[in-house]
Amino acid sequence: MITAYSFGASTAAGAKDDEGGFVARLDRFLQDTGSGSAINHGIGGDTTDVMIARLSGVIDDMKARTNPLSLVTLGINDVPRIVDDKPEIRVPLERHAESLKTILSETKSVGDVVYLTQYPVDYEMRSLDPQLTQSYVKLGEETARDAGIDVIDIFGMITSERFKEFIFEDGLHFNSRGHLFICNQIIEYLNSK
Repeated sequence: MITAYSFGASTAAGAKDDEGGFVARLDRFLQDTGSGSAINHGIGGDTTDVMIARLSGVIDDMKARTNPLSLVTLGINDVPRIVDDKPEIRVPLERHAESLKTILSETKSVGDVVYLTQYPVDYEMRSLDPQLTQSYVKLGEETARDAGIDVIDIFGMITSERFKEFIFEDGLHFNSRGHLFICNQIIEYLNSK
């Protein structure tokens, strides 16, 4: 029996999916198979700065559970926009990596951790520089691997065909099919253990 935790931003929260996102789907799978449950600690719009501020509460909750498994998926709220209506919330690349190290270290201290890489977006629609955004994605993956954390490379799995199929019309969030895809990747990972 495991208790899986989603920790991150809007994708972790299940935005744009009327079935509750990949965490709700994973919870149904775990409960239906008698394998455990999943709890959602994703909050849309969170940067790593905000995640760090609420991390201790998540850790306390994890300590009270059996076999906790953290599913860390950050989103791209840290990444500066070309035209940015919220520049004050953005997190510089170096601090982004340090925050991720802290999140991974703290969650790893109480259970297993899996890092899900950020995901492709419509860069033009979301006013993002592709190279800068990808540098955050790459550094996040490298940080997780350097910490000995298993990685599910969602970013690397989203081909241009899958992007059209899985990304909501806002060019930013996964749609229902995308959330199902993420859930299936996690199930596949769990079944490989």
